[in-house]
Amino acid sequence: MVNNFIDLQKRNGCIPNGNRVYYSSRSQPPVLALMVTLLWEAKYEQRKDFSWLEKAIAALEAEYQFWMKGCEELVDDKQATKRVVKMSDGAILNRYWDSARSPRPESLKEDLHDAQNLSADQQLSYFQNIRAACESGWDFSSRWLSEPSDLKSIETTNIVPIDLNCLVYNLEKTLERFYSLINKEHKSRAIAELALFRLEAINQYCWDNDKGVYRDFNIRLNKQSPIDSMAMAVPLFVGAASEQQAQQVKTKLMSDFLKPGGLVTTLSNTPQQWDSPNGWAPLQWFAVKGLLDYGFISEAEAVMKNWLSMIEMRFAEDKCLLEKYNVCELVSRAGGGEYTVQQGFGWTNGVTSRFYKLLNDSL
Repeated sequence: MVNNFIDLQKRNGCIPNGNRVYYSSRSQPPVLALMVTLLWEAKYEQRKDFSWLEKAIAALEAEYQFWMKGCEELVDDKQATKRVVKMSDGAILNRYWDSARSPRPESLKEDLHDAQNLSADQQLSYFQNIRAACESGWDFSSRWLSEPSDLKSIETTNIVPIDLNCLVYNLEKTLERFYSLINKEHKSRAIAELALFRLEAINQYCWDNDKGVYRDFNIRLNKQSPIDSMAMAVPLFVGAASEQQAQQVKTKLMSDFLKPGGLVTTLSNTPQQWDSPNGWAPLQWFAVKGLLDYGFISEAEAVMKNWLSMIEMRFAEDKCLLEKYNVCELVSRAGGGEYTVQQGFGWTNGVTSRFYKLLNDSL
């Protein structure tokens, strides 16, 4: 899979949102660094296979350049271009974006229907913001909407997402580590400095110390989004949170997000699938791994146990694993979004099996 991603990146200029030609203008979130690290530590590190590592580093460099493309254009009053945003103090953070301003080929009927009563300019903006939200994987959520229950109010390109910027921070820290391993200390120090600048900007714009939460930042309004979401777990997952921040996020997760079936995606109940009452396996993993890394063992176990009890109950009813779940009302299937619940998703399988292993190992 990693080699396939690297090959797609070489041919396409990014790792597209899906392995189809019409996805070429939008990426997936920058998770290649996570995959390369897993493979290096599981297989190539023991062999000291630095030739493989150098190939992987070249791919990570290419992904980083894709996300940072356009920085040189952020001069004078230009605040954003492509996937980069210049904040008020000059710091550079990232957003989701898509160069195309046309209906999605995979959802042509839905996009044309939703945009039919919009003006020509509004349609172009709608199509681009819909595509940008798809790049996030959270398609769709109140995170991207100015009116939480109205998809036509989508403004993804105005949002600086906390999880995206933590994933780019992780990419920078991964390059710092790997450059050092191949004795490129100058590059290691340079990217470490960029990671530090990013972490300072994340704390400046996306951390709310009074509420003890990480939130997205809306550049149109020049303030944090009011939406509390499971994206706040990603700083813990990548080690970007201080001990105090992790403590506050842990408290928020356990008091407000933890439901009978696991962690709910946002605290907003809307018609969108990446909102309450739904829970998604990858977000459970971000949170559990983050909690474990900061020493919150009992809290991580509580999340895993709630998720697994829900999975077992639903499996008895559904006879299969599903893409997403209603974690608030276990007798009900998940809903919302543009399509019916899908069977047999790898992330549900993977996270569920990992939770069983982690709990068994702790007994």
